Amino acid sequence: MGTTVTGISPTGSLASAQTANPATLRQARQEGVDMYKVVWIARYRNGMTRQDASDYWAGHHGPLMKKVSPVSGYVQSHVQGPLPAVSGVAEEETLFDGYSCAWWKDRADFQHAMSTPAWQRIVEDGPNVFDMDWLGNMSAYIEEVPMIEGPTSPYKVVWIIRFKEGLTREEGREHWRRVHGPIFRKLDIDRYIQNHVVGPIGEEGETGKAEIGFDGFSECWFRDETQFRNAVESSTWAVAVEDAQNVFDMTQMWGAELRENVVVPPPLLGI
Repeated sequence: MGTTVTGISPTGSLASAQTANPATLRQARQEGVDMYKVVWIARYRNGMTRQDASDYWAGHHGPLMKKVSPVSGYVQSHVQGPLPAVSGVAEEETLFDGYSCAWWKDRADFQHAMSTPAWQRIVEDGPNVFDMDWLGNMSAYIEEVPMIEGPTSPYKVVWIIRFKEGLTREEGREHWRRVHGPIFRKLDIDRYIQNHVVGPIGEEGETGKAEIGFDGFSECWFRDETQFRNAVESSTWAVAVEDAQNVFDMTQMWGAELRENVVVPPPLLGI
C-alpha cells in the first residue's frame, strides 16, 4: 500500500462554492498511490458569523486554489455540528470550524506550488476569514493510512486526536494503526481513513521542527446519520472507546459532523 502524505496550511484553503457531484463523491478515492497530502485545520476570525465565514471560504477563498499549479486535489470540510459523547469526544461541542486537504504528486510539486504567485494570493487572503494566530500550529503534512477502503458517502465525521502523555509519536502511531484502527473493521462503516502527522508546514512549505497542536485525525464516511448512530451505539464501538484510553489523550479529542466540498477532485478509483 502506497503512502500518502497529508498536511495542514496556515491559510486553511479548502473547497469552492461548487460542491462535487454526489455521484462523484460516492466513488472510492484511489489508494495505493504515492502522493504528498497536506491539511489545514481552521477557526474563523472574530467578527464573522459561522455562516458568513463558511460562505466566504467556499465562495471566494477556496476557488483561489484552482489557480495554483501544480496541485492534484483540494477538498474542504466544513463543520456542521458536534458529535455525541458516546463517540469518544471530550465535549459535545465543536472547537474548530473546518479543515482542508490538498494533494500533490510529490514533495517537489508541493514546494514548487508554495513558491507561486497564486499561492501567495491565498496566503494574503487568509486573514479575511481565518484566525491566523490559532492556525500557527495546526498545519502539517501527514501519512494517510486507509483502514476501510470504500466510497466517500454523504455523511462525514472526523475526530482530531493527540496521543496520551508518556507515548512517543511513533508508539502512538503504531498502536493507532495496528491495534485501535482494526477494531472498526467489524462495523458497518463505508470508509475510514487515519491521517498521521509527519511534520509541520507553514506558508512557504515544510517548517522543520515547529510545534504541532495535534497528532492526527480520523475520517469516517457513512450513508446517513442512522448508519453512524448505529455504529457509535454498538458494543464494538464501546470497545474502541475503551481502547482509545490506551493511546489518546481523551481530554483533547475533538469531533465534528462535516459537509465536504470538492474544489479540485483528488485521485479517484477508476478515473
